[in-house]
Amino acid sequence: LGSAAIGFMVYINPVLTAYVMIPMPFIVMTARFFSRQMHRRYRKVQHAFAEMTEVVREQFAGIRIVKAFTMEPYATEKMRKKSDAYIRENMKLVKVTKSFFPLMLTFSNMSMGLLLVLGGRRTIFADITPGDFVAFISYIGLLTWPMMAMGWVVNLIQRGKASLDRIHAILETRPDILPPAVPEKHPPIEGTIGFHEVVFTYPAASGPSRTRALDRVSFELKAGQTLGVVGPPGSGKTTLINLIPRLYDADRGMVTIDGTDVRKIDLQKLRKAVSFVPQEPFLFAGTIRENITLNRPVDEDRLRAAIRAAALEEDTARFPGGLDTVVGERGVILSGGQKQRVALARAMVAQTPVILVDDPVSQVDLTTGDAIIGALRALSGRHTLIVVSHRLAAVRFSDMIMVLNGGRVVETGTHEDLLARNGYYARTYRLQEIEAAFYAV
Repeated sequence: LGSAAIGFMVYINPVLTAYVMIPMPFIVMTARFFSRQMHRRYRKVQHAFAEMTEVVREQFAGIRIVKAFTMEPYATEKMRKKSDAYIRENMKLVKVTKSFFPLMLTFSNMSMGLLLVLGGRRTIFADITPGDFVAFISYIGLLTWPMMAMGWVVNLIQRGKASLDRIHAILETRPDILPPAVPEKHPPIEGTIGFHEVVFTYPAASGPSRTRALDRVSFELKAGQTLGVVGPPGSGKTTLINLIPRLYDADRGMVTIDGTDVRKIDLQKLRKAVSFVPQEPFLFAGTIRENITLNRPVDEDRLRAAIRAAALEEDTARFPGGLDTVVGERGVILSGGQKQRVALARAMVAQTPVILVDDPVSQVDLTTGDAIIGALRALSGRHTLIVVSHRLAAVRFSDMIMVLNGGRVVETGTHEDLLARNGYYARTYRLQEIEAAFYAV
């Protein structure tokens, strides 16, 4: 429509059309300038809104801690600062958008002003007819509304583009752990695990003096054997088992399964062969049954056996819905020990060749802990089992026990071998024996 109006104006009087079109380049330049400003402001507004939303989510998730430690003033002040920041960014955006539309209207009206002055003069001197002058005014009116509409469209486009940029940044994020381009053909995984001079430092660590989480760790665990991993906090125990299913990749050295570098095995196949019980188990907002089976078809007898082995049978019997009790977001109705045992049952019911267990008795009493240790011992010989634990009784049955300190292997051997060496393992074991005897009394 706008192009047709310009065409008719040129047909009536090209010179007058040229004068009337003088403000149009300024409209284009203004639109380009303000579109960039609006895009930048919209991105800042959305970032501020995301931060404010995250503060709300965090405070509600930790509402019990906030109330227990009377942190209400701190939480309110933190929310106020984020809310003020969101308001400030919105006000900056409004200043841009509210300047843009009047400028567009001003340039459009400049064309009308030029037409009234120059066109009126030509009409008086009979260079153009009054009919042509009225037609020019009509055509300028047809151009004004598209110009205003362009302002609204630019505003909407920049708002959508800012949102799309945020979504695009997420969708285009490449995972750090990538499957091999051409995975090696590998027979069914049996479970022989090897570490060969493995060095690993967490990506968050920086600087020349950053500490290695694992430093030249080497061992071999044959299929069906059990490895116990112990050591002081921060010694690299959890890091070690995270490298097996490739939650991280080693910086140097090689982690192998059945003699093949895990980086050359199809990632799906690798992780389907490994069951992992993390130190801080995550539960979905479903039922206990769904959290154990992960919505996969599982034989009922096998499910019940896993629940018994994880010392969870009595707990589920006390719930009104039994296994079909909804645990809520992150398993809110369960205790820490119950969550840990649900995660353990999840690993046992999967019956994978490799089972990795991170501190399975850290949140349970001695009696329940002994039941879990018995269940783990029953898995020995049928699965390759790696047990990380601060409680040495949980690993004493292992075929091999490895003591880590500062990311390095400082002791290896069986339970009897390590007791005879009178090192970290022997000292810690005796102290825990005394502690267990004290609580037994």
